[in-house]
This record gives sequence, C-alpha cells and structure tokens, in this order.
Amino acid sequence: MEHICSSTSGKVTSMTSQSWVADKAVAMLKKDPTVVAVKILKDLQDEHHVTLNYHTVWKGKQKAATGLYGSWEESFRMLYNYKAEIELRSSGSIVEIDTTTHEGEVHFSKLFIAFKPCIDGFVNGCRPYISIDSTHLNGKWNGQLAIVTALDGHNWMFPVAYGFIESENGDNWAWFMNQVKKAIGDPPVLVVCTDACKGLENAVKKVFPQAEQRECFRHMWHNFQKYFHGDVFGRLWPAARAYRPEEYQHHMAKVFDASEKVYPYLRDYHNLLWMWCMFNPAIKCDYINNNLAECFNAWVRDIKDLPIVQLADKIREMIMELFRKRRMIGERFTGIILPFVIHQLNAKTRGLGHLKAKASADWSGEVKNAYKEDERHVVKTLTHECTCLQWQHTGKPCDHALAFINVLQARNFVNMEDYVHEYYSVSRFRAAYEGVIEPLTDKNQWPHVDTGFVLRPPIPIGKKKGAGRTRKQRIKSWWEGGSRKGSLNKCRKCGEVGHREAGCPQNGTNKRKSRGKKNPSPWFDVSVSNAVPSTPTKSNNDATCSGPGAVTRSQAAAQASPGPVTRSQAATPPPKPPAKEKKKKMTPKRKKLSDL
Repeated sequence: MEHICSSTSGKVTSMTSQSWVADKAVAMLKKDPTVVAVKILKDLQDEHHVTLNYHTVWKGKQKAATGLYGSWEESFRMLYNYKAEIELRSSGSIVEIDTTTHEGEVHFSKLFIAFKPCIDGFVNGCRPYISIDSTHLNGKWNGQLAIVTALDGHNWMFPVAYGFIESENGDNWAWFMNQVKKAIGDPPVLVVCTDACKGLENAVKKVFPQAEQRECFRHMWHNFQKYFHGDVFGRLWPAARAYRPEEYQHHMAKVFDASEKVYPYLRDYHNLLWMWCMFNPAIKCDYINNNLAECFNAWVRDIKDLPIVQLADKIREMIMELFRKRRMIGERFTGIILPFVIHQLNAKTRGLGHLKAKASADWSGEVKNAYKEDERHVVKTLTHECTCLQWQHTGKPCDHALAFINVLQARNFVNMEDYVHEYYSVSRFRAAYEGVIEPLTDKNQWPHVDTGFVLRPPIPIGKKKGAGRTRKQRIKSWWEGGSRKGSLNKCRKCGEVGHREAGCPQNGTNKRKSRGKKNPSPWFDVSVSNAVPSTPTKSNNDATCSGPGAVTRSQAAAQASPGPVTRSQAATPPPKPPAKEKKKKMTPKRKKLSDL
C-alpha cells in the first residue's frame, strides 16, 4: 500500500513544545551543566527524527534549568543556608554576604568565599604573589565574578578565593579586598597583580599599602598603542623584560626620545610596576602579565550563566576535584625539587657552548659570552647570585650560573637541587594541596537560617537591561581580532579581493550625472526665468514696467536692451524681500504667591 501522507521530519511542528524539550533536556543538564542549546537541538533531532526551532529548544532548556536548579529569586534566598552549610562542614572557611536595603526590602549586594584549605595552601605552599581580576556573569544578573589566584611551585594556577560583586567600582573592590585581607592576613612580603582597573588599583593601595603592586603589561601595552605608533615604541617589550636597570634605561631612553608625551602618559596612567628590574627579588616570580586570572576565567567560562548559589557551589566542586588531583600528583613526586624544574634546567645546559666559565673558587667565578666579547658576568653559588640578576628574580639558576655549575660538576659531584629555591620544592607543593575541600549535601539538607527577612536579587540601579537575551560572548577589542582592521573586502561581481562591487573595474569609467540643487532658492528660480514661453507674451518692456513702484536696476537694464532676456540678465537676481517682523508672543505673567 502506497503512503500518501506528508512527512513531518522536515517541518517544524507544534508537537515538540518547550515542555517536551525541557523534559528531554533535564537528563542532559544533569550529565553536563554546560551543555548549550545547539547541542541539545542536534541530539534531539538525531534521536527523535524531528525538526526543532532553536528558540523552542532554548526556552525548553531554560525551563529544565529552572526545574533542576530553581529560580533565580530562590537562588538568592538560599545564600544564607549555603553559608551555614560551608561553615558547618569546613571549619575556618570565610563566607561573607553583604546586603543593601531599598524601600524596606533587603537586596543582595556582594559575596566572598575563601575555603580553609585554600587559605592554608597559599600561606604554606605558594609564593607571596596573588592575581586579582573579575569576569562578567552571563545569567539574568549581570554582575561580576571576582577571583583571587596564586602560583604554586609547578607554576600552576592556585585558587585562593572568589566572590560576586555588582560592578567594578571602588566601593565594591574595597569591600572585596578587605575580605581578602581577613583571609590571608597582611604578609610582610606580598605582590598584588591587577589589570588597568582604577577602582581595584586604589582599593589595593588602601588595604595593602605595603604590598608591591604590579600591572599587567599586556593591558598597558595595548592601551599605549592607542596613542603612540611606530617601531621605536616596540622597545617597551625588551625594557619590560630587562633584569638590569641599565638595560631598562637604555631602551626607555629611545622611547622617550621618540615622543615627549610618553613619559607624562606613563607617569599619569600607568605608574605601577610592569618591568622586571623593579620587581622584588624575594617573590621569585617575574610574571609581567595577569595570565593567572585569565586561566581562572577560562576555567569557569562555560558555567557563568548558572544561578548564584549553583555557580558558587559548582566552583567549589571544581576546586575540590582540582585539589584531589594535584594531591595525588604530589604523592608520586620523589626528591627535593619538583621534577619539571630539574628537567627544565637539564635541558638548558645543552645549549650553553657559547658561555665560557672560569672559577676563582669553588663557589665563585666569571662567565664570558663567546659571541659578545664585552659581556661578562660574575656568579656566586653560595648566595645564589649572578650579575645578570635573573637567578635572584626567578629562584632558578640562569644560563651563566648553569655554565659555571657545569665547570664545578666536572671536578666533583654537584647536586642541582642545591641551587634551586625552596618555592620549587616537593614539600611546598604537597603543603599547598594538603588540605581537603569538604563535600557538601544537597540544598534540601542545608541548615535553615532564619534571618528575619527575605534576601532579594540585586537592585538594578543605574543599569538598563537591553533587549533580547543577555550576551554571553564578550565583545573583543581591536587587538584581539574583534574589528575589521587588516581584513580585505571581496567583490561580489568579479570575485577579486581588495575592492567592493561599487568600485569594481568591470563597472567601466562612466561618470555619474551631476545632480542639481536639492533646495533652490525660493525667491529666485533660474529654470523659470530661462524657460521658453509656450504662448505669446508681452514685450520685455511691458513686463518689466507692469508693476507699480520705483524701477529697479534689473528692470532698467531690461528696458535699455529690448529683445529676449540674455543669460547674464536672467542670472541677476532681484533683491530679497524685506523680512517680516515677528510678532511678540504675549504670555500671561506669573502670579505671585501673595496674589493667590
């Protein structure tokens, strides 16, 4: 029997409603909370052989997420219960919630979370270096996820604390930095690296006045390029990577000579530290970029649209798994120094044939560069020093120190672990991840906290939500490839690159006809005066003298030369009519309060 009914596999039907999609998407969200609507649409079409509308799938996913995680309003109401659960399971952790009151209602403002194992791991196992930044949230609340990251001995990103603020202003950053100080204390030696945010910069200066504050050179460089162009300004890169002050001053002198505006610009807008020669050698970290914060942002990129409690708990879960994984890695390490550091130094020793070392003692010597006869550095192995200053800043032997150590190793046994700083030791790495992030129960088992009020979502003061859905992809700047700078146009007519269809050579050389005036003068129209009358008219003398009043100059010229009006005569415009006097608008006077 032949089927004559039409197929519905290629049509968008009403049977696949949002509720149907939500019912199917719950299992997908449980398996992967970061799944996107496009993936759900493709899986449902392949499995059920139906054609779905993207808008239907997106709405269905939102319904499934609401049923799975709860509404956004409920998420804010659960914050105090979540705080009590963390304090119950992980003693010593810091969870602070800040609120504001508006028209008798309490609204959420800020949140800060620092787990006890993260605090102890930073103090006992990491270098005194923290990177602070924030990233936009993609959910219904357009707030900021603020993060504090550190650096372990393996140069891996170490999460210290995180939180949520409404926006990047001075007050919010000051509150957040005060919570950071409450968590890690006030170390005698500390470095804080930030981006170009002035609110964060001022907050760090206020809360940690003794700390060394560094600025991300990448952000500074791209801001610098907006005002200064030329190859000579590229010397900022070798200047930033110069350990010796003399080398830094050499490159900056070339930059200052190129433009007298460079020095006041750097002094007024980028007065933080971004050059190696000014860093504190005790930190043993020569990072000039804020890459640690960018690593954390990429780590949580796919979950930033979750409700606030679910997002905070998801980050806790990710940190818990990270600690367990790295704790297991640390247990397999042997020796004193981390294996990757030893492998790195051994690899560098294979390309040092151009360095010639001569020893004055078993702990002191000089190293010459065969390619540069005028370059010579002094190495002191007892104090871990080299005149190039790289060993002091990084905590690992530089090329000159490695060349001298090879000379010592030829005479007697030398242990490379004796020349590496303690920050790269296995014991410090294990101490960083020794603590355990405690697991938590589900929200139905959290302690119920009676605050006496209902915590509501933040107040959208000064912000207007745009039309449509919240943007999830950040608008890239021009130096990230977000603009059309450097791109070529392709002609749709000939297919060649470098021009558009309007300017295609195949269009020929025909010029456009010039247009006349859009708004000719209302008191003189040349087209009317030059028009040939279709019916017999009076002579020019009669025409010019028909009107009463004094004879004008143009009329007299027409009378003196009878016949048709010439072009020069027609081009002479009559005088403008006198402007009409504007009548004053009579408005009633205001009544005084005494007359009422």
